[in-house]
Formats: sequence, C-alpha cells, structure tokens
Amino acid sequence: MSLGTIRWIPQDSGRRGMALVLTSARLRMLILFISLFFTGLAVLFFEMGKAGSSMADKRRDSEETELVKAELYQLSRRVDGFESRLKDVAVREKQILVAGSGLNIDLSKLVPQDDGEPEFPGDDMFRYIDDIELKLLLMERLAEAELMVYDSLATFFVEQKERLARIPSIWPVDGIFVSSFGPRVDPFTGAVRMHKGIDLACARGTPIYAPADGEVAFVGWTGGWGLSVVIRHTDRISTRYAHCSAICTVVGNEVKRGDLIARVGSTGRSVAPHLHYEVLIDGVQVDPENYIIREGSDSAVF
Repeated sequence: MSLGTIRWIPQDSGRRGMALVLTSARLRMLILFISLFFTGLAVLFFEMGKAGSSMADKRRDSEETELVKAELYQLSRRVDGFESRLKDVAVREKQILVAGSGLNIDLSKLVPQDDGEPEFPGDDMFRYIDDIELKLLLMERLAEAELMVYDSLATFFVEQKERLARIPSIWPVDGIFVSSFGPRVDPFTGAVRMHKGIDLACARGTPIYAPADGEVAFVGWTGGWGLSVVIRHTDRISTRYAHCSAICTVVGNEVKRGDLIARVGSTGRSVAPHLHYEVLIDGVQVDPENYIIREGSDSAVF
C-alpha cells in the first residue's frame, strides 16, 4: 500500500529527478534503521564511558597499590631498625655476661644476620608481608630471651652484691699506717719475725668499724693480741682486730660494713695504742692491703 511519493528534483535542469514511492513496509524499515542507529550510538557511548570509568578505577587502584607498597617499605625499615637495636642490646648483654660471670651467650643469633638495605616491595606483596611477619616473630623471640637473661643477670648481680659485701675492702679504722704485712724487727726482742697483719696507730678509744658484712665469731682476750674480735665474713674469709680497749659487740651478732665493733687500745703485747688488723683465708693470714679498695694507680683488686 502506497502512502505517498517523495520526489527529488535536482537544481541542474540537465539531470533527471528521482521519485521514491513511500510504502508502509519501507516506512517501518526506515524507523527500524533509525532506532538501531541511535541504539548503537547509545551502546557505543555507554561502553566508552564504562571503559573510561574502568581506566580511572585501575589508575586509582594502581595509586593505592603504590601507596600500600610505600607504607610497607617504611614498615620494613622500622622493623629493620628495631632489629638492629635488639642486636646492639644483645651485644652489650653479651659483654656484661662475659665480664660478670664468664658466660658466653650471643642472643643476636636468634634474628637473621642481614645488614643490607630492605628491598622495595614488588608485585608479590603477600610474600613481602610474610617476610615482615617472620622478622617480627623472631624479634619477639629475641625480646623474650632478653627478658629471661636480664632476670638471670639481676639474680646474678644481687648474689654478687651480697658476695662483695662480705669481702673486707675498707680501712677498719682512721689511723696512721705504721707497720705492713711481712717480715719485720720485733720491737720487744729485736729479732726478725713475720708480722701477720698491719698496724694502724691512732688514739686510744678510736672507733673500729667492720670492713665488711659478717658474723662475730670471737670476742675476748687472746695472749699477745690482748682484747680482740674475730669476724667470720664467709666460709673462707675472717678478720681479726687486736689490742682493743673495749668491745662493742658480742659473739653471734650479724654486722654490716661500717658497723662499730670495738675501740682502739694497747692491750696484750703492744707498746702504744694501735689496731693490729688481720685478714685470714681458710685460717691463714694474708696481706690485708690486697683487700682494701683504694682510688688511683695503687688501687687494690680482689
């Protein structure tokens, strides 16, 4: 069924015109073609927009990934710095242990010995994160071991403090050094005899102080030593204080370094007020000067 005729008349009179008969079928085809054309344009613009959005998302994801990599890299550097600090602590601890007790423990072996610069994370960030977690786990182990060793060190140094407190390391009296340990001329006989202590001259009644912690083992008169005191500091170390004028303690008393135990006198075999001071190791007299701590180049070492 014809709906009409569309004529095309050229401006050039020398050319022939054209006539197009418009039918309902042709009209439907034209409408369909126009619909398909605009639908195709819409789909094209939609896909272009989707592609642009996808590219923007990828760009944003890429930027976020690079940011995460940078943060992981900084975290890795901080972990390595912490690891280095723990290694320094382990080295110092080893020095303390070696100096203090002869032990030789190197806890830095608990962490990887890698002094290189940390690598920037690549595409496999999961492996990179696993490496960081492993380092953290090893450092946690090291920190726990450090705490255990420091507990042991604390116990050790407490024991050492108690041991050192029982070594006679200070002058027992404020006096003048008049006679040393070793051979000397006896003032009573003129013969050379072994002097088994040191003599410190001072005024009668001068306080005598315990040079270390210990227990009073003897108080009384003993032949040439006159009125004397013996303090037992350890199972092996004892000290004797002879020629006293008065005793300020009793047998069985626990004394601390610096406690008053007696006063200087001239009892027994003595020509003037002074303190005869002895240090005994396993009952044998040794030079007390070897146990007295001094400052300077002539300091004693025990």
